[in-house]
Amino acid sequence: GAYYLISRSLGPEFGGSIGLIFAFANAVAVAMYVVGFSETVVELLKENNALMIDPVNDIRIIGCITVVLLMGITVAGMEWEAKAQVALLVILLVAIANVFVGTVIPSTEDKRSKGFFNYQ
Repeated sequence: GAYYLISRSLGPEFGGSIGLIFAFANAVAVAMYVVGFSETVVELLKENNALMIDPVNDIRIIGCITVVLLMGITVAGMEWEAKAQVALLVILLVAIANVFVGTVIPSTEDKRSKGFFNYQ
């Protein structure tokens, strides 16, 4: 990966320090992704009147569950991680297809009042 190339090109001193920064940056990125995912799920729950406790604590609960699931995939090993990546890719492709299909479906008057329009 990136650490291998950096350590071979610049030497172990620079490779180690850059690898440490790279690992920290990935940890921060995962934290931000989990918070974004949790906030999105809570917004969807609010639309359907399905909150667990309150919006702030729901973000925390969903975030903790997500981190535990991600940790479980990571601890299970690279084979499980590769399988999970394929499943997540399929979910991502379905979500992208859903965006295109959703733009063709006529929008309701309530959605139009909120600024959501489809192809006219």
